[in-house]
Amino acid sequence: MRRFLLVVGLSAILVGCRRGGHTLPYGEGYTFVSQRGDTVRLDSLRGKFVVMTYIYTHCPDACPLTIDNLRKLYAMIPPKFMDTVVFVAITLDPERDTPEVLREYARLQKVEHPNWLFLTGEPNTIKKFIRRMGVIAVKEKPRKLENGKVIYFITHTDYVHIVSPDGRVLFTGDGDHLNVEEALRSLRSNLP
Repeated sequence: MRRFLLVVGLSAILVGCRRGGHTLPYGEGYTFVSQRGDTVRLDSLRGKFVVMTYIYTHCPDACPLTIDNLRKLYAMIPPKFMDTVVFVAITLDPERDTPEVLREYARLQKVEHPNWLFLTGEPNTIKKFIRRMGVIAVKEKPRKLENGKVIYFITHTDYVHIVSPDGRVLFTGDGDHLNVEEALRSLRSNLP
């Protein structure tokens, strides 16, 4: 119940954020590490359409649904535009989501395409970046299971942003309930 109330409260706070004129913070020096172990500067995405979401690999519900919806969106993009679109998933859990964990997650989710990036980085960098993008993530208190394993979940907004080549957010949707057709229309109406 507490988790439900937290999500409802976050949703109410974020209504204004979703309608705001967010932009990708190019020029602010954000650097991440991909599932392939490569350093990825946010500025390197400038000039492409970016389909961005925020996930963590231990997420039991919204994140797998979000990636499934993005996989559907990816399949609907005309092949001639594939070089102009990049899909980016930023982890909300950089402590557990190492490049190796993200690589395995991409494999399990069947999104091992060259223009899909699963990004991790320094916890403070992630925290600052997601705040800048209007995403809220609240880590629950870790619990120790009988077998000694420590677990925790992260309650978070599950946004999908479609971003123009100059960094303007063109579309924001809820990842687990993404209207894939609407997202595709937003993307296609802005493709050259």
